[in-house]
Amino acid sequence: MSPNKKATFALLGFILMALGFLSLVFGAIGIRFMFLGFLDALPPLGTLLVHLVMLFGGIVIMYISLTDWKEDELR
Repeated sequence: MSPNKKATFALLGFILMALGFLSLVFGAIGIRFMFLGFLDALPPLGTLLVHLVMLFGGIVIMYISLTDWKEDELR
């Protein structure tokens, strides 16, 4: 994968992770992101699961994009 694609995926993963984390924290104190307002139509457990998937999905995307797979094969 080219370095430009790695950086793009790492940025995407970071944004997804940050939005998931901030939406969990802000939701606990009653603040909502306007662009995630459609999640309010879900039951509270569904909203929590979507936020957790965003958080951990972002972490996984960052990990996969920043891992040097060729170095791991040599060991």
